[in-house]
Amino acid sequence: MDLCNRFDIDGQRSLYVTGIEGVYADIDIANVFEINGNISKVVKIPNEQNQPEGRALVEYVSEKSISKVDPKILGDIPSPNDPSVVWSVRTIRDVVQEEVGKEIAHRYLSELRAVGGSGKVGFLSVLQSELQESQAPTYHSQTSDIQSSAVQNSPVPEHVMSNDSSTESTEPAQACSAPVSPSLTPVHIDQNMFNPPQVQKVIVEHVIRSESASPTSPHIRIRIFSGRTPRPNGEVDYETWRTQVDLLLCDPALNNAQKVRKILESLLSPAADIVKPLGVNSLPGLYITQLDSAFGVVEDGEELFAAFLSSNQNNGEKPSAYLNRLHSLLTRAISRGGASTENSNELILRQFCRGCWDQSLIIGLQLEHKKNNPPSFPELLLLLRSEEDRRSSKLDRMKKHLGSTKAAAHAHFLYNMSSYDHESVSSPDTGQSET
Repeated sequence: MDLCNRFDIDGQRSLYVTGIEGVYADIDIANVFEINGNISKVVKIPNEQNQPEGRALVEYVSEKSISKVDPKILGDIPSPNDPSVVWSVRTIRDVVQEEVGKEIAHRYLSELRAVGGSGKVGFLSVLQSELQESQAPTYHSQTSDIQSSAVQNSPVPEHVMSNDSSTESTEPAQACSAPVSPSLTPVHIDQNMFNPPQVQKVIVEHVIRSESASPTSPHIRIRIFSGRTPRPNGEVDYETWRTQVDLLLCDPALNNAQKVRKILESLLSPAADIVKPLGVNSLPGLYITQLDSAFGVVEDGEELFAAFLSSNQNNGEKPSAYLNRLHSLLTRAISRGGASTENSNELILRQFCRGCWDQSLIIGLQLEHKKNNPPSFPELLLLLRSEEDRRSSKLDRMKKHLGSTKAAAHAHFLYNMSSYDHESVSSPDTGQSET
């Protein structure tokens, strides 16, 4: 009901009253209806066009008061000061039920009108014909009952009783078999046929329940992070956890309290102990700032960028794996302000050409000529993986034809590199080059 939204009234524990005289104050109206329970507030509605005068909304403190309303109060009651003036009292539930029922009935009637008009037959004629057919057996049974009762109750003359048995048996049969055409009166269409009270009750309860229910937050799961070293199984590192939290913070469907709850549910000690002093009423950004200071990247941006420039391909490391390592180092340097994202593709390509030892791969893909217009990281990674797959397939064919030893030697002669058919083997100075 629009009035409930306008005046901030709970419709499930309120009455709708019309016809109240202007001399009544809110306290006077409350005194009339407080017999059912404590009244929270009374709102007098200004008069509007095409609306009854003297409207008011009476809200009780508890919904139990509505269930205890005396039936004598509902409906039309005389004014306490002037019995000639009638107040109309109804519950908000009844008003909403009536409005919803009328809307459904109008929709059903419009659909039936469309059905009647589509066959060039009048709406009323179609509806009445259907109702007459459904009630026809009732008319026939009632007619036969009337005829049989008339035969039994009608007086029989004496000269008829003196006739033979054949005449007695044929006359009742003829009387019963005489066609009687009952006059069919127009069928009265009741609104309850289209909108039964049971259906109205279910619809209204569903509408009220839907309005009062709070929207549920979507299911968002963040992986567990504790900050312990070494990292336990099933947990993620801080960078991965931070990425998931960034997506959570950008979700407009969640409020701050729900975001804080998701963050706290994903933390274990000692990470949870760091943010525990903030409490549950702090903003999500404060939690992230606190955790960044404890587990975030603390290296200087220039040092990270220097580590990026000094990183070379390790022994047994595939070119695609080396490119991924370069991208991770540059991303950390950018996050600390050591480099810019605008020329990140050019920086990665130049360092890859400088640090990759497979010169035949660089020449074959013409990477030196692409420095002025470098491809993006995904495009470059796809080029490298495609070339590695082509070489691996060719090496398999060489092994089948020449044997494993000769195929490895031939591959080293052609590509000036060892074959990449084994897993990457990190050299002892790998960790130093990454840092």
